[in-house]
Amino acid sequence: MTLPYARDFMLGRMFAADAAFDGLFYTGVTSTGIYCLPSCRARKPRAEHVRFHATPHEARAAGLRACRRCHPDAYRGVPGPEAALLTALGGVRVPDVPGVRALADALHVGESALHAKWRELFQVTPGEWLARERVRLAARTLRGTGASVAEVAFAVGFGSLSAFGAQFRRGMHLTPQAWRHAGRGAGLTLTLPAAFPLEVVWRDLGRDPDSVTQRVDARGGRVAFAWTFPGGPQRVTLHVTAGQVEVHPDDPGALTPTDWEALHTLTVRALGLHTPLSGGDWPVPLVPQALDGLIWAVAGQQVTFTQACRIRRTLTGRYGTPVAGGLTAPPTAAQLAALGDADLRACGLTDARAALLRRLAGRVARGELNLDALARGTVGAARRTLLAVPGIGPWTADYVRLRVLGFPDVVPEGDAALAASLRRTHALPARPTPAQVQALLLPHAPRRSQAVLRAWHAALDPV
Repeated sequence: MTLPYARDFMLGRMFAADAAFDGLFYTGVTSTGIYCLPSCRARKPRAEHVRFHATPHEARAAGLRACRRCHPDAYRGVPGPEAALLTALGGVRVPDVPGVRALADALHVGESALHAKWRELFQVTPGEWLARERVRLAARTLRGTGASVAEVAFAVGFGSLSAFGAQFRRGMHLTPQAWRHAGRGAGLTLTLPAAFPLEVVWRDLGRDPDSVTQRVDARGGRVAFAWTFPGGPQRVTLHVTAGQVEVHPDDPGALTPTDWEALHTLTVRALGLHTPLSGGDWPVPLVPQALDGLIWAVAGQQVTFTQACRIRRTLTGRYGTPVAGGLTAPPTAAQLAALGDADLRACGLTDARAALLRRLAGRVARGELNLDALARGTVGAARRTLLAVPGIGPWTADYVRLRVLGFPDVVPEGDAALAASLRRTHALPARPTPAQVQALLLPHAPRRSQAVLRAWHAALDPV
C-alpha cells in the first residue's frame, strides 16, 4: 500500500513522537527488527534504519515484529474521520492552497463539511488555520533566509503584500521587518489589539500575589518575569503604553537569535495574544513556559488553588534558577527529571504526583513529549496523547489543553472551582454536575476557554 506522506515528513513526525499520526503509518526499524507507532517512547532510531509501512500487516510481511512498548497491533485510537482528514492533509502544501475552497478540494470534501470537521478537530476555522500556518512559515523564512519581504509573502501563499502585512501583524503583533530585525536592539515592541482588555491579563498574571516567577504592577502597567531561554535564564520586564507592549530583557546582548524568538513566543503566550481576538473576546493567557504549565497541572490535581500555588512556589523556590529582582525562573525539564521523588514530596506533592511530574519532565527532556507539536495538531490527538501518560486523568489533560496548548474551546472535566463559580453565578441550589457544567457553557462555544477563565476569575472574588 502506498503511503500519502513524504519520507521526510514521516521522519519528522516520528522524531517528534507525534501521536496525531498513530495508526496512519508505522515505523519499521531495520536495525532492531521491530515496528512501532510514530509516538512510541522507545529511543528513536537513526534515520537510515527506518522504513515506513502503511499497516501492521505490511510491517510483519517485511519480517518485523511488533514493539512490546507501544503495542502497534492493538492501536485503535484515531477516529475514522480524523484519520482520513489527517491522511489527506499530509499531502497538502500550505503555500499551494490559495484559500478555503482550494483546501476543501485538496482534501476531497465539501466546503461546508470542511468547516464542520475543521472546527471539531482543530478548534479554529479552516481560514484561521491557513492564515496561522502561512504566518508561521513566513516568520521562519524571514529569520532564516535573506529573501525580501515580498518574496516571502508570495512564497508562502499570500496573494498580495497588503494581505500578508495585515495577517502577519495580526498573528505576530509586529511588522515583518520588525520581526526580521528582532535582536538588533534592546528589546521588542508588540502592538496590542484595539480595545484589548488589559485588566483581564493583569488579574490573571497576578492570581498568585506571592508568585516567585513574576511580579505585577498593574498601576504602573508593568510585569516582570523570570524566564529561561535556550541560552539561560533572565529577568524580562513588559511595559504597556498606548496600545503596545515594550519587552525589555535585562541583558539583551546575551540573547542569541533563538533566544529572541523565544522571547517573542513567551510574551505572546503570557498576554494571551496567541489567538486573534474579536470584539468582546477575552484573552486567555497561557502559562508562558510550557514545562511550568505541567507543574501547574500536576500541582493542581485534587487540591485548592491556594494549595496549588503553595506547592508551585515551594518547588520553584527550591529547584528553579534565581534571576535579578528577587525572582526565580521555573525549573527546566532536565532539572525536574534529575530530582528524586522524595525531593518533590518535600514540596507538597503526593507520591503519585511526584512520580507523574518526574515522568512528564523526563519525556519532555528526551523529546518524547512535544508540546509544540500537540498544540499545532488536533484537539483529540492532544487529549489522547496526554491521557496515555500514566497518572494523567481527564482534568489534567483538559487543563493542559487550555492553559498550556492554547485550544480555545476546552472545558476542564470535573473542575471544582469552575462548578462552584457557576453555581454562584447562576444561583443554583447545588453544585452542578459535569454534564450540567457542559450544558451551562455550551452557549459559549466555540470559545468556551474564555468562559472558563471568566468563571475562574469570578471564583477568586470574595463571597
